[in-house]
Amino acid sequence: MFSEILQGYSSLLSSPQWIILIAAAVMFYIKNVQEASLRKLVLGESENHPLVLTFYQVFYGLVGGFAISLLAGMFQIAFFTYLEVAIIFMLSIFSVTRFSGYVNVGFHALTVFLLMYLLQGRLISSHDLIQIFLFLGISMMVQGLIFLVSYEGGDLPVLFSRKEELRGGFRIEKSFMLPSVAAFVTAGGSILGSSLLFLPILQFFSMKETVMTFGKKEGRFILSALKIISGTVILLLSYLISFHMEWTYLLLAVVPALLYLEPLIFRFMEKKRAPKFVSSEEEIMVLEVRENSAAYLAGLRSGDRIYKVDGKINPTYKNLLAFMGTLSYERTISLEVRTAELINKSIRFTILPGTSTGILVVPPSAEFFQMKKEGKL
Repeated sequence: MFSEILQGYSSLLSSPQWIILIAAAVMFYIKNVQEASLRKLVLGESENHPLVLTFYQVFYGLVGGFAISLLAGMFQIAFFTYLEVAIIFMLSIFSVTRFSGYVNVGFHALTVFLLMYLLQGRLISSHDLIQIFLFLGISMMVQGLIFLVSYEGGDLPVLFSRKEELRGGFRIEKSFMLPSVAAFVTAGGSILGSSLLFLPILQFFSMKETVMTFGKKEGRFILSALKIISGTVILLLSYLISFHMEWTYLLLAVVPALLYLEPLIFRFMEKKRAPKFVSSEEEIMVLEVRENSAAYLAGLRSGDRIYKVDGKINPTYKNLLAFMGTLSYERTISLEVRTAELINKSIRFTILPGTSTGILVVPPSAEFFQMKKEGKL
């Protein structure tokens, strides 16, 4: 099986599908250039070059696609029709565009199923439907793991204003292509014999959410867990229904609903929690710290609260702005901060001439809007 999967992968290089992979990589690169530019604007510099970020996206996608192929082989997933299956998963390419909110592989399966019946008067077999959803369940579990371990890039700090209260958060946006292969049964053979062909299936997925009540790592972990749980539920449900084939078509309604609920569950969790990144008059919340900055190396982290600057308590946003700008002289900054675990720590670092601190804080709401009213921002 392993050698057949490798042969299926090699067929990607000799088919028109490699053009799609290259086009997707170019799209990833363009998006990474935009992200790097925004991080440089906000934090003074970007941690990773766009080419490095694109390499990681392609690498994780290839590893994930190969893992999906191996797991599908272990579960003995095999299809009788290729074109319909390839189209269902190929439609996920829209997840890397601005139409990503409309991508739902379960709905793709329902749409192709109905179009085949209306245009050709035939149905996708119950066997293939079961295999499609088994394959989808495995894919989603792998997608969740990829998103969890691929921590390079994909998150931008953002500020929101609601009822004259400034809140910080992160816009998480990452996309991957997962070129995988699956077994297809030729017309005249046995599913267990040499009649199996391993053909490529291209699929894509994106994770796009705004996290306001969790930290970056917490939000990434929860989003990954929801993806893995959804995939596990679909996999188990499809496996159970495979013993009662008369219930197969129920999956056409249940799976799209499960995929639709997945992001809604996270947004419901966000709605029920208080904002995490909000400053007060006594403490200023650190929203983001550039990883290659002196402040980060000294121990300052996202989620820390600054309550003393150079020995002065109750720091103001105006005072911090004087330190955080890019200046022509060297300066040393001493901060007293309190972590999310209520641990106090002292941080001291030196900023070289012509460089920024790489720190983004959430301004105290009252001070910010007062400065804005006075035209000082």
